[in-house]
Amino acid sequence: MMHKAWWIAGIAFVSAAAWGAEVGLVTAVSGNVKLQEDKAAASELKSFVKLRAGDRLTMEGAARLQMVYFEGGRQETWQGAGQLEVGSGASKTVKGGMQPEVKTLPAILVKQLSKTPSPDGNVKAGMVRMRSMPSGGTLESVEKNYADLRKQTDAADRNPELYLLASYFELREFDKVDALLQQLGEKSPGDQEVKVLASLYKRAIGNARMAEKK
Repeated sequence: MMHKAWWIAGIAFVSAAAWGAEVGLVTAVSGNVKLQEDKAAASELKSFVKLRAGDRLTMEGAARLQMVYFEGGRQETWQGAGQLEVGSGASKTVKGGMQPEVKTLPAILVKQLSKTPSPDGNVKAGMVRMRSMPSGGTLESVEKNYADLRKQTDAADRNPELYLLASYFELREFDKVDALLQQLGEKSPGDQEVKVLASLYKRAIGNARMAEKK
């Protein structure tokens, strides 16, 4: 009987852990979108926040949200008013009649997107199982992959640049990270998402350089 109780408790623990794992990344958001995590008060959702299964997102007016799930590479683009709940590999509508535009991203892109520094300082993909996905690669392969991704992607979609930034950072090509961020800033002056990216990578690079000195 005791063994059965431990087995049940173990199942519950694993389920809770899986439910609380980081499962996706917000790659773009505009308009009024609120994030509800567990019992915490709702807060404004920002770009590059990593989401957990069970999070609820409330969208108002003409809000737009783009997110990518780490497992499976599902990208969802939501637009309009309503509420959705984040799952382990897909979202579901809780309120409103919204339906997402869905596409599947290449595994090599998703792997690097998961390494984007978060506003909370977390640069990992949480408890996501990423072992089946390829590594970042060499500088040459990364830049070739970027060129291929850019050819296949709409000009307004920054996923290829997010891939390149994360890959440069992983390879410790910090000067290239700075140069790309400067290029993005010049291309889209005043863009808040570019400013957020620049701030996140500035902090991440600073932390990495401090760690080298220890």
